[in-house]
Amino acid sequence: MHKFQSQISNFKSPRLNFAVLRQSQISNFKFARLRSAALRRFQISNFKFPYRAVPCTAVLLAALFACCSPALPQTPSQPYAVIPRDAVNYSGPGRDSSHDLPGSEIKIGLLAPLTGPRQNEGKALLEAAKLAIEDEAASPFPGGRRLSIVARDQSDSWGRATNEIVRLVFDDQAAALLTSLDGDSAHLAEQVGNKVGIPIVTLSTDPSTTQINLPWIFRLAPTDSQQARAFAHDIYLERRVQKVILVSESDHDGREGGEEFQKAARALSAPAFDQIEIEAAGSNLDSTLSQIIAAKPEALVFWTGPETASRLLPRLMTAFPSAQFYLSQEAAQTRSVAAPNNTWIVGSSLVEKPLRESFEKRYRARTGEFPIPAAAQAYDAVRILAASLRTSGPNRARLRDALAALSNYRGASGPVAFDHAGNDLSDFTLVRFPSAESGTQ
Repeated sequence: MHKFQSQISNFKSPRLNFAVLRQSQISNFKFARLRSAALRRFQISNFKFPYRAVPCTAVLLAALFACCSPALPQTPSQPYAVIPRDAVNYSGPGRDSSHDLPGSEIKIGLLAPLTGPRQNEGKALLEAAKLAIEDEAASPFPGGRRLSIVARDQSDSWGRATNEIVRLVFDDQAAALLTSLDGDSAHLAEQVGNKVGIPIVTLSTDPSTTQINLPWIFRLAPTDSQQARAFAHDIYLERRVQKVILVSESDHDGREGGEEFQKAARALSAPAFDQIEIEAAGSNLDSTLSQIIAAKPEALVFWTGPETASRLLPRLMTAFPSAQFYLSQEAAQTRSVAAPNNTWIVGSSLVEKPLRESFEKRYRARTGEFPIPAAAQAYDAVRILAASLRTSGPNRARLRDALAALSNYRGASGPVAFDHAGNDLSDFTLVRFPSAESGTQ
């Protein structure tokens, strides 16, 4: 023992307590039981000693010296791999003229719910797209080509939506696809687009569409997480609301949105809120309505489709005129809301009022109705594709490049620009729900 102590530069230490060592953390040192065979080989300053001759205190001190030695620097852990967003690109073939689409007509494929419970939403998107096509017709395309829209129905099962996507790509020879707010349809189109090589512009708010680093998809909408954070900030920090109810549907978009709102509320250490999940659109909502009314909420967050929102919102707004209502992008595609002063959605903070008002005026003249929020996005999507096609010509790969290079397009829904992963770089914030009664917000 004396011989060992003489090797450590007059260092003296009181006896260490094992319980204290197990609880301490020094430069990420982790205490572990050492095997006797390893201890017999342990060397300090080339001094060899038998395990039995050395007390545990000395061994532990030696281990601490080794961990703190300048020769063994401690570095923070790094992820195994990182795919930066600016590295998402397409370097494959298809840009040469032999891959140009034939004919004098350049087609944009629209996948939307044209039948079923969400047909009003789909028809609004189609009318907005047609309005954009008419506006583009004022300036002829190079080579005498003209732009057109081809719409197919995404309603019913996944199988039907997949078949319609394939028809748009191969039968209709669309140069690009535009999908609705439905996250499932966006993912289906994305899978086909990545295999075939065709640009997809989606209005879906599902952030995972652009998180898997595929170069063919561009998302023109705020994400679920952006919406959830904006809602939670206003509810819990600005208004200090205590009684909150989240109404969501049990489909893909409802579950994803509901989870994002839960994350946003937890991040703010907000009090617990009630969540009511609706199994399917078209079900009997009387019990749901009674449950909400009995809870007497101060704020309600809707992550549902427009058909469910249109059935619940009018009665709840009558029952709770002073409550605040927050609508996800899908829930907001309803025309039944007549009290916009206490109703909120997430939209661009930089909308140019003359551009938005011009679109609303022409849309109403065309359809006789005030446009749903996504109609302006569909209009901008077609105009963005048209502007890119004027640069790329009827070539899908070159069109993808032109979309990726798009910068600060001034649209009816706000300025639009994409990062390399296809995310919309717009500054999204909480805005009042736009309606015919309130005008542009």
